[in-house]
Amino acid sequence: MFEDIEILHLDAPITTMFALAIVNLGLLVWLKNGFPREWRLAGWALLDVRRIWQRSAEEAPRTGGVIIAHLQGVIALATISYACLNNILQGFALGAIIVFVRLFTVQALSRFTKLRLLIKESTDIDRHLRTWMAASVSVIAIFLSLRTQWHSDVGCSLLLSTWIFWSSFRVWRVFQTSIKRLSRYSFTFMYLCGLEILPTGFIILLVINSF
Repeated sequence: MFEDIEILHLDAPITTMFALAIVNLGLLVWLKNGFPREWRLAGWALLDVRRIWQRSAEEAPRTGGVIIAHLQGVIALATISYACLNNILQGFALGAIIVFVRLFTVQALSRFTKLRLLIKESTDIDRHLRTWMAASVSVIAIFLSLRTQWHSDVGCSLLLSTWIFWSSFRVWRVFQTSIKRLSRYSFTFMYLCGLEILPTGFIILLVINSF
């Protein structure tokens, strides 16, 4: 009589979101143990950005660490997309678009010799802070996947707020760096508009239109 009735277990964990979070935390552990330079630079970007400006050539990250940091950002966006839209592929697509927009902007602004060092440092800061954004999203996602009622009530808003916080913090770090490298505040504002404000605004519009 009841064979065709689907039983919903409200306390069952959300397996997909939990798995994405575990994978991202696994990448974080791999980054810490396998690529200590990238891990150290991520710590400096968070706590003391001046060390990013002063680092030597020997402190440059390895390619593997850079790739892991990019993967962490994409998986974090896929996690947020799944929480808000129940769609992983849309999150991966959004992550790919963000990478493309930033790479295009960096290539365009790199034509100006005066901006090359600043762009390199800004790109590094973006990548390093992405590691902490991914870690924050993963920890919250694990909690939400085990507390489905919280996920239903505030999950999407909480994860989006986390992403907005780290994006704002990145803009602040880039602002500090641009003041260091550029001689005028007007140049700093123009640079922020070109590399941070306009691309970020474009990305936010994409996110809003996804709902």
